[in-house]
Amino acid sequence: MSSRGAYAKNGHITTTEYKKDHMVLDAKVLVGQNRAHSLPDYAHTHSSVYIKENSDGSFRELRLYNEESGRLEIEVAFHPEPNINNGNRTTPILHYHLYNEDLVHGAAHKLESDHPIYERVKKYLEVYGL
Repeated sequence: MSSRGAYAKNGHITTTEYKKDHMVLDAKVLVGQNRAHSLPDYAHTHSSVYIKENSDGSFRELRLYNEESGRLEIEVAFHPEPNINNGNRTTPILHYHLYNEDLVHGAAHKLESDHPIYERVKKYLEVYGL
């Protein structure tokens, strides 16, 4: 795990900002030391999968990291996203964002079950009933 936005030559910095709470299959569920956090932008272990849960243990988001650099590439989330849900600001919708090399995310896209990204994360989503 590493700090958001900060990285050393190899793309990683040790931090006490997060801790591993438990595992969901081979993914680490992380929590912030103050319970309020985003997931890291970089992962020490390349090809990592990190998950953030809501306080009730339900799925909030999942991040996939590059297998070579450990940089964040894809975020899958389940929370309100009015831009793709007809302005609805209360109903969660399964969606994804792609991140570029500067860690800037693109627009949200609804994640359908026939999408290749869904296939990559399906086993985790199924644990949460999604």
